[in-house]
Amino acid sequence: MKTLFFAIVGLLCLSTIATAELSVEDLEKIRQIVNEAEVRLEKRITETEVRLEKRITETEVRLEKHFTDRFTDQSKRLDFQGTLIITLIGALIAFVGVPLALIAYQVEQTRTTRGYHKSTSHRDPGIAREN
Repeated sequence: MKTLFFAIVGLLCLSTIATAELSVEDLEKIRQIVNEAEVRLEKRITETEVRLEKRITETEVRLEKHFTDRFTDQSKRLDFQGTLIITLIGALIAFVGVPLALIAYQVEQTRTTRGYHKSTSHRDPGIAREN
């Protein structure tokens, strides 16, 4: 086992790869590869940004249309409900007010036919006859 270990260490030490150095040409090639990769990444990032902006714009347009439709629908509902409430209030006034007005008119007619005046309306009718 020791022999195998020392043999492997010896081969690694003698290997030219382990002691090799990078030349200027090798560094230039690496720099060129990195620059090309950077250019490709920038291009992909730009394409992705354009796609995202397009999708965001489409989504904004869709949402704006959706909410405009919903707000229009809600506005129509509120207008209808407001009109309905006003109509119901008017009907309530008519159903209560008209009979009350008729009753008041009949009471007034009854008073005038019996000879009562508004000044004696707070008195008891039996007392007014005695005078």
